[in-house]
Amino acid sequence: MIRLALFILATAALVTGTVWFANNPGTMTVVWLGYRFDGSVGMVVLGLVLLTMVLMLLWRTWSAISHSPGWLGRLLGSRRRKKGQQALTMGLLELASGDVRQALKHTRAVDKYLEDDTLTRLLTAQAAELDGNDAAAKRQFDAMLQQPDSAFFGLRGLLQLSLKTNDRKSALDYAERAHRLRPRNPSVLVTLFDLLLGVRNWDRALSLLVDAQKAEVFNEVELSRRRALLITAKAEDAITDGENAEAVKLLRKALNAHPDFMGAAVLLARLDIDIKQPAKARDAIMAIWRVAPGGALGALYLESLDGDALSQVKAVEKLIATNPDHPESHILLAETALKADLWGLARNHLEKAMAHNTQARHYRLLADLEFREKNDSSRARDLLVKASHANPDPDWRCGACGAETDKWSVSCPSCHSFGSIDWRAPLRVHNDPATEKSQPVAPLPIEGAPTIDATATNNNTRPAA
Repeated sequence: MIRLALFILATAALVTGTVWFANNPGTMTVVWLGYRFDGSVGMVVLGLVLLTMVLMLLWRTWSAISHSPGWLGRLLGSRRRKKGQQALTMGLLELASGDVRQALKHTRAVDKYLEDDTLTRLLTAQAAELDGNDAAAKRQFDAMLQQPDSAFFGLRGLLQLSLKTNDRKSALDYAERAHRLRPRNPSVLVTLFDLLLGVRNWDRALSLLVDAQKAEVFNEVELSRRRALLITAKAEDAITDGENAEAVKLLRKALNAHPDFMGAAVLLARLDIDIKQPAKARDAIMAIWRVAPGGALGALYLESLDGDALSQVKAVEKLIATNPDHPESHILLAETALKADLWGLARNHLEKAMAHNTQARHYRLLADLEFREKNDSSRARDLLVKASHANPDPDWRCGACGAETDKWSVSCPSCHSFGSIDWRAPLRVHNDPATEKSQPVAPLPIEGAPTIDATATNNNTRPAA
């Protein structure tokens, strides 16, 4: 409505002006440079309007011409970027295919068209590393440290080169610097954590778990497991230094962080027995028996008991009441009842244990039972033969290298893997001739991801050192 009113007013003004000039044409004389012009006022006004329009057209034309280099530059720059990106793509593809020469050729094109030192240096360094020229790759990564935008990638490249040459001291320095630039980068966190374990810097590794939790590198179970392992490692050092009271505090803290951690429970019980506090040892074993019974724990529990065989049976019954259906509970009570000459109780629980899985120790106990109860040496010999063909007994073994050790420790004595020792049975090498059934055995854990859960394979009563 407003626009219509304005249009009507403008039209009326134009018509009124035209009519007025028509009724009052007037005359105007212009003399300039010896020339004279006579005409009406209306014609002069029309001429001025036309001249203004011509000047505006000329101005626009001049503006378009004056700005044409920028437009042309943008057009050419777009083409250069397109060629550079194409060269970068081809360089990465050639690098992935292993053709270092072609990759370097495309690298020169990237440098020409994109003029980006970061991309050029990164591609050149990777090509040199693939070609086995680590010195050239290192020079490129070192140059990337000079620019804030590329410093992290340079540190990552230097870190990988140091790990490749087993220069773990330099690798630790590069990992720390990379972590300061990007505290939540998952690959840097994991690498730095492993390097800290190698130098036994438990406190720094514990603090690193805070960043790992924020970055969601590990789930909650793995975080609690790693935290418990690190605290237990500090307890091991305290035991070595003779600080038993501090070690006890640390081990209890580790069990609070990961309640089914058998390694910490075994160390704590062993320490309590050594310092003449068997009751505390039994309490620690009973607490973990609810969630993770194990042969090493059962042996320590028996070692902490005093009194005659019957009193020991009652004490074991109290322990297994916390987890009565577990095979380890049956085998521990069967062994204790056998020592007390309670033949029926021993046989009952031994048969229950063998219903889950048969191992060499089951047949050995059964042979002892047959000989002591019935004085049947022939039957005992047959059972001992079966024991030699049965599934082997579990013991402390490394999940990374498979080595057997006489006691639990945070690091494997053979391969030095962290947290890889667990109470587990080795791969089965013989079948049970009595049942001729193939018993499934879980494969050893992958190196670098050992487990500490021992609820499924804790089937021995051999004492842990």
